[in-house]
Amino acid sequence: MNQVTKFDGTHEDLIHDVAFNYYGNRLATCSSDQKIKIWDYNETEGIWESNFSIKAHSCAVLKSSWAHPEYGQVLASCSFDRSVAIWEEVYHDAVKKWVPMATLRDGNGTVQDVEFAPNHLGLRLAIVAADGQVRIYEAMDVTSLVHWTMIDSFPVGDGPSKDEEGNHCLSWCTSKFTAQMMVVGCAKDHVAKIFRQDHNNKWQACEVLGGHGGVVHDVSWAPNMGRSYHLIATACKDGHVRIFKLTDDSQGGALTGGWSRKMFNVTCIADFADHNAEVWRVEWNVTGTILSSSGDDGKVRLWKAAYSGDWKCMSVVSAEDGPGAFQR
Repeated sequence: MNQVTKFDGTHEDLIHDVAFNYYGNRLATCSSDQKIKIWDYNETEGIWESNFSIKAHSCAVLKSSWAHPEYGQVLASCSFDRSVAIWEEVYHDAVKKWVPMATLRDGNGTVQDVEFAPNHLGLRLAIVAADGQVRIYEAMDVTSLVHWTMIDSFPVGDGPSKDEEGNHCLSWCTSKFTAQMMVVGCAKDHVAKIFRQDHNNKWQACEVLGGHGGVVHDVSWAPNMGRSYHLIATACKDGHVRIFKLTDDSQGGALTGGWSRKMFNVTCIADFADHNAEVWRVEWNVTGTILSSSGDDGKVRLWKAAYSGDWKCMSVVSAEDGPGAFQR
């Protein structure tokens, strides 16, 4: 990892999110200019090339998420306009075009995060809005993405949030060997919570990831890759990046139907304040071994566990030009 590829995003306002596809050779950028742009990596030239740009929403576009490639080239975006848009790349007159397939408008506030479920759960999409509700949608026909049905919803807190300014975020557990779960950042509560279904298939808040000194801006559940434990990273307004380790709680008592409310022991195994500013994003690599974080200091930091088990900063990428733009 010794080269940084720089390119002009060509947006007319602040870029809120950059999302890579499954293979890492395509990315989507979304911005306050209400546009989404799709970029493909040209391996021959070593550059990112724009192949699509469209006014996607009537307000700033906050987040985007790629579906697993087994469902085709499908992208979801969310916005301040309280909607989620579903996009698909299709052939039209022998030319590839991105087409809006559906718009979801069930929330009572800004849609603050959107993420497709792991592919073994089907073509599902979870969103969380400023009203404090998580909603899960499913495509009724994966060959025609026009019709989506809300199959579940649950509140993040004890009830709907009245704090329109509160920030919520979510991330699915990708493991095939556990019941479906997700971690949700809970706005003004300054915590993240693990949610999973009980024996009645109702989503319940279980373990709490605490110790944050401000709003949790982002959460990311690491791909499991056969580990006997789970890793979850959080980005916080207090300037810290935290990594939590979830291990099986063998003492947890099973409830009716074999569902255990306390399934994991939660330990904060890393806590970094290197950004010295608000941290907005955390994201794992495909194997869950390297964590990236970005913040208001204009730097992306990459974290990796040493042989001792301690997490260390392995490199820093700066948004500024100059000899210190990339550091190991």
